[in-house]
Amino acid sequence: MKRWLIVFALMVVPATARADLYVVKKGDSLYKIAKKFHTTVKTIRRLNGLRGNILRPGQRLIVPGRSRFAKPKRSVATINLLEEKAQLIESDKNDALNTLQELSSKDVSILSSIVESESSFLSDAISTPLGVPYDNWSLSILNLPEYKSSLLKILANIFKEYKNTPYVFGYNAPGRGLDCSSFTMRVYRKLGIKLPRTARGQFNVGVPVSKEDLKVGDLVFFRTYARFPSHVGIYIGDGKFVHFSSMYHGLSISSLDSRYFRRRYIGAKRVLTEKKIREVVAKLQR
Repeated sequence: MKRWLIVFALMVVPATARADLYVVKKGDSLYKIAKKFHTTVKTIRRLNGLRGNILRPGQRLIVPGRSRFAKPKRSVATINLLEEKAQLIESDKNDALNTLQELSSKDVSILSSIVESESSFLSDAISTPLGVPYDNWSLSILNLPEYKSSLLKILANIFKEYKNTPYVFGYNAPGRGLDCSSFTMRVYRKLGIKLPRTARGQFNVGVPVSKEDLKVGDLVFFRTYARFPSHVGIYIGDGKFVHFSSMYHGLSISSLDSRYFRRRYIGAKRVLTEKKIREVVAKLQR
């Protein structure tokens, strides 16, 4: 079943996706592969979480797509995500089989979006909502106790600017596409704070915060498709966080207590100090 899911997912990934899958051949090296796809060894290492240069024939690598400037239609499915989902399916076969039977008569595009998602739809979504698209959660923010916070009001207004931007792995272009870390980077930039470009880099800044002490504006991190921090969102209170999710192809709100994110949560960082919050609120409320 694991092989079937991976093969099927690769069949339905759109040609306009910005990443491709490459199978290592005998005699390949990172340098040769990087040259072939007009990229760098560093980029291939980053996309695949590699530490050294050793490759083995048959190994599957994510490489930058050839359609660099194609208009994005949906999120990129990486082999890491597919294998992770396949493992989850194998550990929860009953839910997986029931879901596949229910979906068997539906459009292929629906299956595509499920397989490509960063959330484990087949094993989690049946019982626990993993997230809500922007259009359905704006009222949820208004009802949060934390909404009385001036900072959350400011953040909510910033979030709205990206409601029509699709999720595209590796993109940092509002209107064309953003991923989780480019979203958080841009939100914080509007607050006057410069963050690194990647979730991994952002995990290395700020002050560690326990889950019990989370406050509005804290960055929350997860391990999804890699061993290192690979997904990030912004905490908004009541156990919820806002992030760019491939499940909904863009801005969404999810719960830290959902099965998927609870299992992958690795910590939080506070970049906004009380002093900085006062400065931001004073500046943006003028």
